[in-house]
Amino acid sequence: MASLLSARRNEPTIVLRTTVARSERPTPGSDESELPRISWWLVAVGGAWAAVICGWVIVVGVTVLGWLAADTGTFAGALRVGTELWLLANGAGARLGSTVVTLVPWGATLVFAFLVSRFAGVAARQHRGRPLTGALGVTAVVLTAYALPVAGTALLTGTPQPAVPGLVGAAAALLLSAWWGSIRSLEYSPTAAWPGWCRALPRAVTAAQLAMLLTGAAALVAGLVVHLNRVLALTDSLNTGVVGGVALWLVQLAFAPNGVVWAGSYTLGAGFSLGQGSVIALASTEHGLLPSVPLLGALPGAGAGEVAQLWWLVGGAVAGASAAWVMVRARPTARFDETSLVGALAGVLGGLVFVTLAWVSGGDLGSTRLAGLGPRLVPLLMLAVTTMGLAGMFTGLVLGLLRRFSR
Repeated sequence: MASLLSARRNEPTIVLRTTVARSERPTPGSDESELPRISWWLVAVGGAWAAVICGWVIVVGVTVLGWLAADTGTFAGALRVGTELWLLANGAGARLGSTVVTLVPWGATLVFAFLVSRFAGVAARQHRGRPLTGALGVTAVVLTAYALPVAGTALLTGTPQPAVPGLVGAAAALLLSAWWGSIRSLEYSPTAAWPGWCRALPRAVTAAQLAMLLTGAAALVAGLVVHLNRVLALTDSLNTGVVGGVALWLVQLAFAPNGVVWAGSYTLGAGFSLGQGSVIALASTEHGLLPSVPLLGALPGAGAGEVAQLWWLVGGAVAGASAAWVMVRARPTARFDETSLVGALAGVLGGLVFVTLAWVSGGDLGSTRLAGLGPRLVPLLMLAVTTMGLAGMFTGLVLGLLRRFSR
């Protein structure tokens, strides 16, 4: 054992040192408050025009790719067709030769909406004021700046009068995207001022839409897998080559969201139409004359539907149950009668919103045979509201009872 008088104990164990603090001069640009800020409305206008240019380049690029594969027409003609398709994706309609097209390719529209959302978020971060005022101002400026070049191009090209569903749908998508990008950047919650019982309604309705879109996507993929030989045969018959094949599949991807919504209508039992004399539904299918598009190879065969296809009806019930579950989860102290009512309300609203999506997803690919494409709205309205509403009411009742008896 070491002695207490050991030499090692004579060494200091704690050393105190003092230093004089030096004042450092801030380097230029180190303080963010000293940086010059750009006016938010200039950023909003510039972002909207950037979204316009990016969207036009994407659509025209795909069109030029198809023109290079087809080797017909002129480069100027390809640019004009691409501009018409860009207007179509913005809900303005298009004239391709003598054919008037109003069927909006929602894949391209969603890309435009994403761009608008991002640029609106950048503009909102430059705003200094109340969050609500900033979100409203940024949304209004971005939409106005975006709409002006679209409307001007439509007037210059002589685009025909657009169909109401496509125009309303595209405008609503751009409006919601600009609003969403603004409130996210400003960290503003519009539902904070709502009554407590209905603050979860937007999330519940969104859950119902996601359930229906997933069901529709599953039905579409199942059709492609089951009828893969037919899809490949249609692709080979077009003889587009590698470059043309890439352009063809990009165009089909642009219309894929439409197909998902139509497939969702199919799983609810309402079905959809592909023109005059065409009905595709669970009960029976009648094709009529259809264009040689590979994506249409996923359609079921003509005639009465199979009993196994009725399992797709579960998708609507799951959508209503999902909406009810979100509502009940947000109300942990509600009685079973309240959970039943709010579950039914969420299911009904979810059904109405899906019918609205189905309405804006339809349109025309001409004025005769391929007019009126899209879900059958009247049957869909009845089936979507009743299926989701009843499923939401039953789910809310069961969850409320389970909660009561588990206490």
